[in-house]
Amino acid sequence: MNATQKPYLSIVVPVYNEEENVRPLYEKISTVCESIGVTYEVLFVDDGSKDNTYEVLTELRESTPQLSIIKFQENAGQTAAMAAGFEYAQGERIISMDGDLQNDPADIPKLLLKLDEDYDLVCGWRKERQDKFWSRRVPSVIANWIISLVTGVAIHDNGCSLKAYRSEVIKQVPLYGEMHRFIPAMSTIVGARIAEIVVKHHPRRFGTSKYGLGRIWRVILDILAFKLIISVFARRAAPESNTDSQQSYHKHLNPSINSYRVGTLLSLPIFVLGFFLINHDINSAVSFIALGVSVIFISLITGWSLGIAQTCVADLSPLASFFIHRCSRRPIRCFGPPGVLLVLIGGILIFIFPFYGQIVLSIGIFIFVFGLFGETISYANATRVVDYKVDIFLDARDEGKSVDNYY
Repeated sequence: MNATQKPYLSIVVPVYNEEENVRPLYEKISTVCESIGVTYEVLFVDDGSKDNTYEVLTELRESTPQLSIIKFQENAGQTAAMAAGFEYAQGERIISMDGDLQNDPADIPKLLLKLDEDYDLVCGWRKERQDKFWSRRVPSVIANWIISLVTGVAIHDNGCSLKAYRSEVIKQVPLYGEMHRFIPAMSTIVGARIAEIVVKHHPRRFGTSKYGLGRIWRVILDILAFKLIISVFARRAAPESNTDSQQSYHKHLNPSINSYRVGTLLSLPIFVLGFFLINHDINSAVSFIALGVSVIFISLITGWSLGIAQTCVADLSPLASFFIHRCSRRPIRCFGPPGVLLVLIGGILIFIFPFYGQIVLSIGIFIFVFGLFGETISYANATRVVDYKVDIFLDARDEGKSVDNYY
């Protein structure tokens, strides 16, 4: 591949402290891509590694013209690394995979063949997953079942990084805040056609896993947030062709109207419960009706902010700036835990001091819902905020030219 020729296939590999894995992984990827017989590039995204991962990659690059390296100034997370890889990728088809040698590059041809069956996204399914049973496999099965149930996207293995994409589709999906595990669900927002195939999975040989049981509560919060995002933004009709998907289905529905609808639907059961209680306990009625008003108020603010966010070119709205910058773009992570904590405290107090317990419970639900609606605002502005800073970009097409502070 010469400096002016764009590759047909891009392989995106986020890595963090994988110095022992990157060389054998690249050799396997290169062998497979050469056998396919298409032009290709391999983009390793070094997510602020503390070991010698970057040094190994730069040494490897001296003899491999297809290798590009994106080095972050600091660790930004796997989602940011994947987003950077997708942004810089030049291929018509993109493959993403982990950098720990657990995904098998030999599955790449199968993913591409399935993609050519008129799909926009093909997900790998680690049916025989080679990870610890209780700490990795069991939580994964439960999380995938919940994600499929809530989002309506029947994928067995949302967390598998080995996926194939049509470039024009995945580049329309904004990624941030650990959203990589929800790529199949989020891709439905742009009308993507999704398939799944079984892929091989190997035990980790070198290095240590970057995930553990501590992420379970975050996944639960994310599921609720992404369900709301899909409800507000997703198009329901299926496109007739890839051209329709590219040209029409990347546009959002009117977010203001949808947020009003969602807020009203959330408020209705609260009002019903409030009026039901009014003949039994006036304090209960007042607290629940006040909560219903609060939810509608939040939905109206959200609709207004989303409308501004969609039309404003130069500046973010004040509310959007608050959610994106003060909450690091994940409002549910900021407001969800205290909201849940207050709900639990209110649920206990309600048996001891009913009136105060109801007030605490209402405040807790208010805070939690506020975080959920903040997520819709963050998503509406997602394409205009970058979660990472590239320190060095070594591009295969620029004959090894290094670009410092490339952001």
